[in-house]
Amino acid sequence: MEKRTVADIMEKSFVTAAPDTSVFDLIDMMVEHNVAVIPIVRDDGALAGIVTEADLVYKKVKPHMAHYSSLLGENVYYNGMNEYEKGYQKKMACNAKELMTTDVVVASPKATVEQIAGIMVSEHLKLIPVIDNNRLVGLVTRRHILNELYKEYNG
Repeated sequence: MEKRTVADIMEKSFVTAAPDTSVFDLIDMMVEHNVAVIPIVRDDGALAGIVTEADLVYKKVKPHMAHYSSLLGENVYYNGMNEYEKGYQKKMACNAKELMTTDVVVASPKATVEQIAGIMVSEHLKLIPVIDNNRLVGLVTRRHILNELYKEYNG
């Protein structure tokens, strides 16, 4: 049996938003379309980033202040001010560009299902955008992988 690829199982119909989409519109889109992730795409169809439910829920949470110790009168941060700054930026974000995650793991439609499943497990990912010729062409979720396993065992 030939190995199935990402192109065989990916979602080809999905909701996207532009970088200037407001946070309120993103919330509406997620609720209306019952999705947990919205890819953010530029005018040319290239992936700019993703906004997740967690990103939007974070707006209701106070950013966690970094842990620190006082050493010789100076504060030494061991949880990193960078994490606090990221949290504060998400809290204050008004649009997708300010809220989105830009460091996104992506896949090729030619990748095998086994490869994508391995990446999802090792990186603790729920969704991976599929890129072909620098354009977003699909999405693969854990549910797609489970459906593929189901077909293998029951097919």
